[in-house]
Amino acid sequence: MAPVEVDDRGGVRVITLSRPHARNAMDTALLAALLEALDQSLGDDRVRVLVITGAGGAFSAGADLREELDHEGRVQRMDLFGRVYQMVGTCPLPTVAAVAGPCVGGGAEVAAACDLRVVDPTATFRFPGAALGIPVGPAKLIGLVGLGTAKDLVFTSRTVDAVEAVRIGLAQRMAAPGEALTDAVEVARVIAANHRGTVADQKRQFDRFSGLGDRIAAENDGLRTHAQAGGDHGVLDPHG
Repeated sequence: MAPVEVDDRGGVRVITLSRPHARNAMDTALLAALLEALDQSLGDDRVRVLVITGAGGAFSAGADLREELDHEGRVQRMDLFGRVYQMVGTCPLPTVAAVAGPCVGGGAEVAAACDLRVVDPTATFRFPGAALGIPVGPAKLIGLVGLGTAKDLVFTSRTVDAVEAVRIGLAQRMAAPGEALTDAVEVARVIAANHRGTVADQKRQFDRFSGLGDRIAAENDGLRTHAQAGGDHGVLDPHG
């Protein structure tokens, strides 16, 4: 089974993280496949909106700590994480995350980089960078939940359930059990039906006004420096 699967539903492309045996933990192969899927989607004029989700009742449990990597491999994987965060966060196409089950670490960063998040009641989010000694989390959260709440989530590394995620603005919609992907695709179809050029202009405006791209780039610089110094021991815990 490929680590990332792609399914076209009209103008909506669903990209699924597909390592269900590992709760979609992100190893080097999955990250490379995700980048390829994103790149191919941007080059396909038929695609109007992207939906990112996970297979098997989990979005993603973060980086795969079981992947055996030497220092060079850890640096390479950290670079792949950074490229994924930047590509999702600055994607010219609207992006929707469909989240069920655990969404931890690198998975939570990818979901937070999307424009919208649709969750079902099983969804949980955790940003465990502080607990693991990895300087990641502020870039995306600050624009979603505000400064004080972002600090709460990042400094404590606590788990947020679906109800709280909607309440604080981390998630925009609550789906019925098992319906996160269905509802996310429906939201994506509504967006896809709008004027394509105007939506693209609005995406560029949101990026410029929010400074998200610059924040992600700055955070990625810190992650790469951390990895070069030998600090990447798996990036984010799949058991968080």
